[in-house]
This record gives sequence, structure tokens and C-alpha cells, in this order.
Amino acid sequence: MKSLQHLLLGLALCIGSINTLSAVPDPTKDMWNDPGFIKSFTGSYGILAEYEPPISNDERLVLRSLINTLKSNPKTAIAELQPLIKPKTSAVFDFILANLYFQDGNLANAEKYYAQATSKFPNFRRAYKNLGLVHVQSGNYKPAIKTISKAIELGAIDGRSYGLLGYCYLSQELYYPAETAYRQAILMQPDTLDWKLGLARCLIETQRYADAIALFDTLIKLHPNRADFWLLQGNAYLGKQEPMAAAHNIEIVRRMDKAEHATLTLLGDIYINNAAPSLALDAYQAALQVANNNDIKSPIRAAEILTRTGNFAAGKTMIRSTRERFRDQLSDANDLKLLTLEAKIARAEDDPETALTALKQIIERDALNGEALIELGNIYAAQGDLPKAINRFDQAEKIEAYERNALIAHAQALVANTDYQAALPLLRRALFMEPDNNLENFVRRVERAARDKGF
Repeated sequence: MKSLQHLLLGLALCIGSINTLSAVPDPTKDMWNDPGFIKSFTGSYGILAEYEPPISNDERLVLRSLINTLKSNPKTAIAELQPLIKPKTSAVFDFILANLYFQDGNLANAEKYYAQATSKFPNFRRAYKNLGLVHVQSGNYKPAIKTISKAIELGAIDGRSYGLLGYCYLSQELYYPAETAYRQAILMQPDTLDWKLGLARCLIETQRYADAIALFDTLIKLHPNRADFWLLQGNAYLGKQEPMAAAHNIEIVRRMDKAEHATLTLLGDIYINNAAPSLALDAYQAALQVANNNDIKSPIRAAEILTRTGNFAAGKTMIRSTRERFRDQLSDANDLKLLTLEAKIARAEDDPETALTALKQIIERDALNGEALIELGNIYAAQGDLPKAINRFDQAEKIEAYERNALIAHAQALVANTDYQAALPLLRRALFMEPDNNLENFVRRVERAARDKGF
């Protein structure tokens, strides 16, 4: 059975990776469409003497003369304003120039002049706040934490500041401070989804899955058509070790017709791990239908899982569907993989002739296919043809990637023929290559059998 960790990773991948910031939208993306932000971004100067830099009457007249240019032609305003900035001119000039660069997308110059403004006037609250925005948009989250925290210290007590701070902490995997900041942001802006998604991410990362599930219950009630909410809650259910609840969420997304290939593949994995092979096959086949034309790895993996778990009828159906779906672009390597699975199923279903036919095809096309050589050896051994079996095992043992498995298969064939003494060196070599409790116990049983036989 796959580990829960593997399932969590699978769902993470299918929703854009819960382990990256992509699960939480960039809160700066739409800020230029927010009238409230625009107002606070520009504002007036010198009104709050403690937090706004002083500005002389002459400087005020200069800015007044530029006001129309500032509004109508930012690039011209930059060209006119930049030469006016001197070490002793008001920090307001640096701030406005930084704003213009920021709006123009020149983040490097925006950062330079915001920093210059705070250097001239160390309590310049808005300059710190906007500098924090620049850092966030540049992906420089560590300095952003410092500048946004300074803005908050100076009185920028608003939802956006706390939300941005949470986002920055989250980017640094500092989940508890991020949670604190997000909760503050939600108190001030309770309708902002970004802050709630950030909080949910913190809860999942700190393994408080029940709290995350409850939060998504609220979000889903408000936004029942948001597939990402259903999937993120599914991730929390997996964390809480409730895989079938996660499957329920994915099925809802599937009914929305928003389930992607990776999501459906994961659904199949969940069903396999919960002894529901028919549902797994249905999910895998649905994944196959929406697969990218070049993505054959997942359906082959699904066929392998079905075969390995003994669901041979479903495995054969999956193999057949994969061949049909990728008929025109089935590579030789992938065709060989499918042939190997077909051989395994035939052998498991006591159809050695079909298995032999498939395996011989594989060996003819790929003489170094260790998996096929071992399977072929197993069939010969089962038929009582030990020399042929050993010949195939010997061939596989010379292939580094298959050496250990070939040694074990060879030894098992010898044990089946009560040749315990010959089997023991092979088993000990395999055990030396990779210690394993089950193999160690098998070695002990063979040693005991050898002693009982009189060796």
C-alpha cells in the first residue's frame, strides 16, 4: 500500500503543489485595480507630521506644476522629476518618483527611491509599505518581512499589510508567524479570500487538518463551484487519514468537469489503496481520456498498480485502453513495458504459453531487459526446466539494476528444488546488497532447511 505521504504529494501536484506558494495567490496581483489601494498609494503629504515627511512651499509648488503630467504621462513625469531630487530635497520627491517607477513596472528603480525616501525620513510609513510591495512583487520575501513589519510598527494597521506579511512568512515556511498575520488580516478584511487561503495553507502545513477542513467547509459554502477549494480540502482529508473523504471531494470536482489528468490518476490510487479496484479502473480510464497525447507514463503506471495489486482483469483493460489511446505514438520502450505487464498477468493467470510468447518478444527486441529475463526464468522454473531458468537468471544477474532481484529469483528456484546449499550464497549476496527483514528471515529458514537435510 502506498504511504499517506505519497498520496499527499500526488494531490499536491494535481492542484499546483500545496508545497509551493502557488496554492496561495499573489496578493499584489490585482492591487492596481483597487481604488482604495490607489488612494492610499498616492495620498497627500505632510499632514501627519510624525509619519509624513515635511515639504516646503517651494517644493509644493513644483509638485503642483507636475500634477497633470503625473496623471497623464508617467514617463514624462519621471524624466522631469528625477533631476529635481537632491540629498536635501523632501523625501516626498523620492517617494513620488518611486511610485512612478513602480507603476511603470521598473521595480529596481522603485526599490532604490523608496529606500532613499526612508533614509531621508526614517518614519515614512507609506514608503516602507510600498517598498514592501516592491519586495513581494520581486519575490524578495525576506526583506519584505522587514519593511512591512516596519510599516506596521509605524501604524500601517490594515488588512493588506498584515496579509502581505503573512504571505511573506509563508514563503519562508514560517507557518506560525504567517498564521498570526493572516488572522489579523482576516479580522480587518474578512471577505478577502487570499488571506483565508493563506491561513488554510498554514493549518495544513502544521498538520491541523481538522481546522483546515472546517475552514474549507466555510469557503465551499460561499463558493461551491471553486474546484481548487474542494481539492485543497481533499488534501486536508488525506492528511487526516480519511482518503475516501478526499475521494468524495475529487469526485465532486470530476462532476464539475474540472478534474485534470493528475487528479483523476490520484483518485484511482486512492481507490486501489482502499480495495475498490472497479472504481480505480474507472478513474484511471477517465484520466486516460484527458491525458496529454505525450503523457503515457501515468496510464502505464496505473496498469502496473492494477497488475501488482492482483486486479488482473482491470489491468488487462487498462493495458488495452492505453494501447488504443496511444496507438500512433507508442514508443518501442513503452510497448515493451506493456508487453511485460501482459506477461506478468498471463503467468499469474496460469497461462504460461501466452506469457512465454510475450517475454520472448521482449528479449528478442531488448536482450538486456532484466525484468523480462527474470520473468522468463520464473516460468521455466515453474515448468521444471531448471537449466533454462538458471540461464535466464544468470543473464539478469549481469545487469546491475536487476542483479539483486535475479539473485533472489534464482535462489527461490533452487529452494523449490530443495537445493538449499546452492541457494544460500545467492541469498546472502542479495542480503548484503540491500538488508531486508523479510529476506533475512527467508535466509534463516533456508539455513535451517539445509541443516535438516544434513549439509
